[in-house]
Amino acid sequence: MADYINTIERAIIDQLRTDFPGVTVFGQYPEPEDVKYPCIVLEQLANGAETQFMGQRVSFGGEAQKGEIYGAGFRFHLIVDRGSKMSIVPDGESSTEVYKQRRLLNYIMLNVANTLMDIEFPAAKVDILERHFGGWTDVGYLPSLELWGSSCVMLITFENYRSL
Repeated sequence: MADYINTIERAIIDQLRTDFPGVTVFGQYPEPEDVKYPCIVLEQLANGAETQFMGQRVSFGGEAQKGEIYGAGFRFHLIVDRGSKMSIVPDGESSTEVYKQRRLLNYIMLNVANTLMDIEFPAAKVDILERHFGGWTDVGYLPSLELWGSSCVMLITFENYRSL
């Protein structure tokens, strides 16, 4: 049996951890005592069949299978606290600057979006058809906890084949 959803989710988590070494990436909501800022929390929203191929039968090497386009939706939460900071070399500059609070959140939002749209999934394991990035929403500050944050939604569709 195929394991496309876990393959996609793991590829996203691994790529975010590679591209953002100073940011903790959680594959689910962490326990409060485990939170480290800045962080990215990945949440699966939904998954399901979007379209079945006409006739519902496709053939690969003589083996008849049922083919469909399947989708998985994810929400990403970015959270930065008052103490979060990262040394960044801005584009066109040669020296580093320390980004913190809202400026750090802006930097992470843009670059996480770039990562999500550019990520390469293991082609041998899953054939991605489309990505729909919903943009960052709920960008704001929670004064009582001194946290800056934002969220986005992304839908990924892929080919799914099942034995008849």
